[in-house]
This record gives sequence, C-alpha cells and structure tokens, in this order.
Amino acid sequence: MTGVTSVRRREFLARGLGLVGVGAVIPSFLVRSALADTAGQPGERVAVLLQLGGGHDALSALVPYGHAEYGKARKATRINDDEVIKLNNELGLHPKLTGFKELFDQGAFAALPGIGYPNPNYSHFTAQDIYHTGDEQSASQPYGWVGRACDHAFQGNLDPKLAIAVGTGKTPRALMGKEHPGLSFNVPESYRYTGDRGDATRNAIYQKLNQASGGSEANLSFISQTAVNANASSELIRQLGSSYQSKVEYPKTGLANNLRNIAAMIVGGLSTRIYFTEQGGYDTHSNQRAGHDNLMTQLNDAVAAFYKDLTAQGHAQRVLTFTATEFGRRVLENGSVGTDHGAAAAQFMFGPGVKPGIHGQHPSLADAELLGGGGGSLKHTTDFRSVYATILEKWLGTPSQPVLGQQYPLIDCIA
Repeated sequence: MTGVTSVRRREFLARGLGLVGVGAVIPSFLVRSALADTAGQPGERVAVLLQLGGGHDALSALVPYGHAEYGKARKATRINDDEVIKLNNELGLHPKLTGFKELFDQGAFAALPGIGYPNPNYSHFTAQDIYHTGDEQSASQPYGWVGRACDHAFQGNLDPKLAIAVGTGKTPRALMGKEHPGLSFNVPESYRYTGDRGDATRNAIYQKLNQASGGSEANLSFISQTAVNANASSELIRQLGSSYQSKVEYPKTGLANNLRNIAAMIVGGLSTRIYFTEQGGYDTHSNQRAGHDNLMTQLNDAVAAFYKDLTAQGHAQRVLTFTATEFGRRVLENGSVGTDHGAAAAQFMFGPGVKPGIHGQHPSLADAELLGGGGGSLKHTTDFRSVYATILEKWLGTPSQPVLGQQYPLIDCIA
C-alpha cells in the first residue's frame, strides 16, 4: 500500500499530531492519548498565543511618540502625533488599533514594551525557535515551552487536545512535548482521521505497523487505542466547528477565521488549555507603512471581534490572549522605507483577566549605541521568559521553573 511507512511505537510519541487533511492516507497524529474527558471543566482558564510572524515593528504599534528620537529616526514609517491613540504622555497605539483602545478602556488590554533576551539572534528561523522553546540554546532543546508545560502540568492526562494550533499549516515547535505533542489543523472541517475508510485500509495500516513494531500485543493495543481516540477527537472538533453560532460578525480574514474557530472550541467546552494561531507578513523590509497599516487593521478587527463574541457567549473572563514575535525591527528606517531585523519588541495581552495599562519600561531610543551602524536595535528591558512564567503561574496556575529551567521574575500584569 503506497503512502504507509514503517513507524515504531516510540516514533508516535515524537512526531507531534501534525497537520491533518481530509485527503490523508495515514494519520500523522497517531499518538498516545486518552479521551475519557472530552470536555474541559467549567470555568477553566484558557490561553491563546497569537504569533505575529516575521518580526513585528513594535515601534509602529506601541508608538513612543513622547520620545524625541522617534521622530528623528522615522519619516516614512512614522506614526505622527496627531494619529497616535495616546495611552499616556509617552506611549500610544497605532491609529488602526481602535479596538485595542476599547479593550484598554474596559480594563482588558495590557502592553508589555521591551520584550527580548540577551545576545539576540536576527535569523527568523533561529529566533523563532528560541521563542518557541524558551531556550537560547534551542538546537539542543527538542520540546517547546507549551509542550513542556503540558507534560509537567498534565502528567497522566494524555488527552491530545490540551494544546491546539489553528491555521498554522503545521504543528508549531512551541506545542511539541514529550507526552503531549500538540495538535494542528487549518480549519476544524479539515481535521479528519482517515484510517477508518474501510477494513482493508485499516488492516493494511495495522499490518505495516505490526511488522515495524515486532508484532507485540502491547504495540497493537496502543495502535488500536490511538486510532479510536484520534477518530473521536476529530469528530468532536469537526462538530464544534460546523455547528458554532457566533454572536458577532467576524471580518473575512484568515486571522479572524482562526480566532472564530478557536472561539467555537472554547465555547463548545473543549478540554484545550492553550491555543496557538498566527498572522504573518511582519517582515517589513520595504514600503512598510501601507502594509503594516493593513496588518494592524486585520489584527485589531479580528481580536476585537473575538472578545466581543466571547463576551456575548459568557466566556471572555476565562480567556487570555497574548502576542509574540521572533524579534522587533531596527530604530532607523532603511533605504527602502522599511525597517530591518531588530531585537526587543512590545507584546500585548487581551482579556478581562489582565491588569490594564503598560507594564515595564520602554527601551531608550536615546542610547548612543542604538543609532549607530545598522540602524540600531532596542535593548530589551524584560526577558520574554518572564512573560511565559507569568502566564503559566498567574493564569494557568502551574509552576514555571520546571518548564523554563529557572525562575524568571513575574510581571504584575494579570489580576
């Protein structure tokens, strides 16, 4: 049978649940799982990680309009003082982020400037791996910080739905754990276990796996159980996605659709504790202003709709959304009226559980090193792992030190 590879039992635990399409022949998400508890407990807190892929120019989102150096360094990409949605006499929001300001006024928005780490890496792939693993030596760390958090917090609970990525095209490294490899799909309707196409197909798969595993009854039992669990999981998720009735109209964008699908699973009571989705396009080396304005519009409208929907459904209080990006952009514009890879960047948090306001010190734009060769990078003022530690401890209620390897200072941004 073509498309069926020899896979040993241990490999199921290392591959992640992967992107599963309707046309798949053999599911790549056959991992050890238990679906005894298919729904979450009422009132359980949920975190949503929203990746801004490409390296977000935070200076154009959380605008340091009160810094004289900002106006000197930026011309074509500058957000003018009369455009800024002012939060205080130093910082304000991009003019398209009106929904963020509404959440701020409702006590449901926080900004964290200067997020980064020592000796930053400016490669997209390496920097993203560092953020996904929570480890500057990411090449030696096989598991992501979310996957490790699930392994630690949910020992003995092998529900495969504890961490789900929506609309990412593949399982993000952040979600991959030893016992909880993460699950991903583009839309709920495409998440389908297809090993049940018929007895001939199923038996051929089992025979191939039986040969690879040495034919032990334990391995066959494992394969059978994971097949059943995968099928039950996919059916439940497809049902929630197809039957969901949102309370608001979401914008017709990919990010908004991803957040709508996440809302469907949250409202439907899925046991997932951490969701992941992303918005790409932030590698703005040229002609930044128009493209970034459009990204801000999409981001604002999608997040605003998501929280209006969750509020109307009675679930907003238990959902915390936070952004991440692999790095920021340089202070000075480049010759193509864009910005190049930088270091520190602001991150945002949304939800009634946050302490509204600006938490932490914005990096100095006056530092002489910043405006030297290469356009200058902002020095981080808060380690990104402090953000993770704060979410793990103050929102999800699990110790961060076993996950991150050491205790990072917590940020007073969650009520």
